[in-house]
Amino acid sequence: MNRYKKLGWNTFIIGIGSMGSKFMIFLLVPFYTFYLSPSEYGQADILMMTISILIPIVTLSIADGVFRYTMDKASKKQVFSTACMILLIAGTVLILLTPLLRSVPMLQNYYGLFLTLLIVQLWNTLFQQQVRANGKLILYSVSGLLMSGVLLVANVIFLKYYDMGVDGYLYANLLAFAVNTLVLFFGAKLYKLFSFRAVNKALLKKMLIYSLPLIPNAILWWVMQVSDRYILTFFLGVAANGLYTVAAKIPSLLSMLSSIFFQAWSISAIGEKLKQNDSFFTGVFTLFSCLFFVATEGIMLIVQPFSAILFSSAYHGVWQYVPFLLIAVLLSSFSSFLEVSYMVEKKTKQLLFTSLKGSVINVGLALLLIPTIGILGASIATLAGFLVTWLLRMKQIQFFNQIEFKKMFWMSMGLLITQSVYLSFAGDPNWWVQGMFALGLFVCQSTILVKKFGAFRGSKKVSQEGMVNR
Repeated sequence: MNRYKKLGWNTFIIGIGSMGSKFMIFLLVPFYTFYLSPSEYGQADILMMTISILIPIVTLSIADGVFRYTMDKASKKQVFSTACMILLIAGTVLILLTPLLRSVPMLQNYYGLFLTLLIVQLWNTLFQQQVRANGKLILYSVSGLLMSGVLLVANVIFLKYYDMGVDGYLYANLLAFAVNTLVLFFGAKLYKLFSFRAVNKALLKKMLIYSLPLIPNAILWWVMQVSDRYILTFFLGVAANGLYTVAAKIPSLLSMLSSIFFQAWSISAIGEKLKQNDSFFTGVFTLFSCLFFVATEGIMLIVQPFSAILFSSAYHGVWQYVPFLLIAVLLSSFSSFLEVSYMVEKKTKQLLFTSLKGSVINVGLALLLIPTIGILGASIATLAGFLVTWLLRMKQIQFFNQIEFKKMFWMSMGLLITQSVYLSFAGDPNWWVQGMFALGLFVCQSTILVKKFGAFRGSKKVSQEGMVNR
């Protein structure tokens, strides 16, 4: 039980900060829909998504290596200094490539902001991983809360009062990330960990063997999450991408919970070198899946009225694209949970193959469905890509047989997928039908929780009796 308590505590601490910044981003969506047109929002989103995929490419995904090797009790100074050298070289290369990158049509009007924001986020990603690996989770959370406050104030100033459009959106993000980066750097005294003399070539080679396979994996993961937006923009224009972006913000509530848990879960799993057949691993997955099944159902029930209340009239119809995206995020969360098993074993190359197959399915279906059925086709393609990836990882680590309460688990999955089909294609969903889906899922998950906590009480009783006998 101490392992569950420790995981719960880490999740809570990380959640305080992450919920602040991530939930703030979600709360700002209605604000963006009022001060940015669909085409402006689509343009801003494309720029931010481009930055997100460039980070692992430009940095060789070295931040992931920093987290893994710091958790392995390697010299913090050598790990951090070696990673900093990679980022210094990366920043120099980016600056030298200015003439080439400036010629990219998408970047021409925003190149200076784009480059500055990219470089700041490179360092922010490294500092976050180092602080998390050092166990300074309270600082990690406080910096996230501060970042969310800066993001809110900056957006109000730049978009509402100065009406700066896409520029204002980028300036607000730049200011928020810069503040977060500085707080982490000085708050954790990371400057004490850097030394040119501490750069270690042998350690760098080990870190790169671990992190390099994560680059194509990150690219393919990004392909499944974001490539649809580029395909939408190509076939239907930036306004369609703006609508899809807003639709994707609703499932981001679920994604936010997943990312918070993943950060805490990776600390526990790597720190204890957990195997997927460990009872703690399977037990955590049972509780994790219960939470996410119920959260997904809750969002399904409110998505239609929620959209009408929060978004301006130009975005009211986006709710129909949400159900399939919700299931996609659910499957993505399950895949991320299993990803920790690969990280523990340092088998990052195997992740690549699962992501590759899922991304091929995603892109292929997107190219086929978007010209045929429009924005809804992007949602279906995303769901299919994550479904394939999750099933492949389940098979690869032989986790199908490890799932507890299999019948209830698969019944819950079937109910949610069926409900998402109903919602996406029903012009005016019937509340009674919705209620039946919800009732069925809640019965399944309640049954699982009752059995699970019954098993907890039983094991606790046996443990207490063992102590008495001693």
